[in-house]
Formats: sequence, C-alpha cells, structure tokens
Amino acid sequence: MATDNTAPRDPAHVVVLGASNVTLGFPRIVAEIRRLFRGPVQIFAAHGHGRSYGTGGSWAPFRWLPGVLKCGLWEALGTLREESRSEVPLYALAMDIGNDLLFGASPEQIDDWLAECLGRLNGFGATLTVGRPPVFALNRLGKTRYRTTRSFFFPKSPLTYERMLVDVPRLDELIERRAAAAGATTFVPRPEWYGFDPIHIRRAWRPAAWREIVGKWITTDAELGAGPRAEWRHWLLKPAVKFVKRQPRMTEQPVLKWEDGSGIWLY
Repeated sequence: MATDNTAPRDPAHVVVLGASNVTLGFPRIVAEIRRLFRGPVQIFAAHGHGRSYGTGGSWAPFRWLPGVLKCGLWEALGTLREESRSEVPLYALAMDIGNDLLFGASPEQIDDWLAECLGRLNGFGATLTVGRPPVFALNRLGKTRYRTTRSFFFPKSPLTYERMLVDVPRLDELIERRAAAAGATTFVPRPEWYGFDPIHIRRAWRPAAWREIVGKWITTDAELGAGPRAEWRHWLLKPAVKFVKRQPRMTEQPVLKWEDGSGIWLY
C-alpha cells in the first residue's frame, strides 16, 4: 500500500463491487476515487439494487442483472490488466456482501462466493478492502421493524427474523476470517451512518462514509482537497448487459470517458 505523503499521480485501476449501497452512493464513490487518484483511473463497477454476488442473476423492478461473479467485469478487467502488464496499481472494494442472505443463501455459501471473488482480485494483484455487515443494527431492530423493511425492499425474501439473528453474525465472522486470509483490510460501518433503515447508509452521511471507505486504500498525510463534485448523471449510466422485460440491453464499455483518459466500466 502506498505510504507517501502525496496523492498518487500515476494511472490506477479500481474495482467496486456491491448492491444497493454502492448504487445509492455511486456518484459520491466516483468523486472520492477521482479525488484520491489524480492520474488517469479506470473504474470497474458491478452493482445494482438487489445485486447478488453468486447466483445466476437478480431481479429488481423492470430489470435483471447477472450475479457479480458471472458478469463481464472479470474478462474486461483481465484484458486491461494484461495490456498494462499489471504494472498499474489495482484497488478493490467489496460491499453489501450480506445481501444474498435475503435471497436465501447460507452464510457458508456466501463465504464461498466471497472466497472466489477475492481470489480473482488477488490474482490481479489488488489491494483489497472488504465491508462487514452492520451487526450492531440487530440490537435495535425488532421483529416488526425487520418485517417492514424486508417487505419493502425484498418482498419475496425467505429470511425470517429469527434466522437473520443467527445468520448475520455468522456471516460477519466468516467475512472477517476470509478477508484476513486474503490480506484484505476490513471495515465495520459506523452506527451513525444508519437511521430507521438498517440496510442503507443515510443520504446525509454518504459523503463522510464514502470518503472514509475509499480512503482506506491509500495511507497519506497530505490534504487532498475537495476534489470533483459528485455528478448525479452517474446514476444514469448503463451497464454492459441487462435484461428489461426479458429483452437484453447492451451498452459498449467504458460507458463514460474523461478527457484525462479516465473511464467508468459498468457491469
């Protein structure tokens, strides 16, 4: 990990994986990455509401996306890494790993998916950061509140309140162990980031939260300044492939390019 006192000026590759928290914070995430890495940066992202890491795909209203492990990000990243001879530093973040519990996956199955994901990233030489689930929320989440939240965001979820109380701490334990084995830095979300909704970071806290999370890749004592503003158009960017009403929609990647050579690759 870089330890100098200035922001990196050389090219960088960044991978961001997750579900709804990444989707809701994506403009802010991009802004923080662009603030931290001042040279040309290629941002590879796979996210989306209800996004699964390991299943064949996940549905949200009106669209379907492939699971993170099954999307085209890996092939595209591999090609770019080969072209750069892996000399460009790679940084990766895996978030929203507990999302698959709501689809009925066991903690052990999710751990297997995480192991494969981190193994691929390690194979590319990535500096890894892994987000742990907000286990503290269990202490203030009653059965009624849980059912209300689950019915709103995941109406078909088979995860009961009682099962959730067992599975979330178990998954957190597995994530911590798996991340340590992969040489990854982990972080525990701060309680103040959440409100009534125990799953998603509150809007008011997203700037501070994502600055802290993204900042874990680089150790620097320098004052980096405000950096670029969050651009809300990044919410409108289209992934390489998605299905809408069972019809495939394809978008060439990178979906966005900047004048300095930076780009966003969305899957």
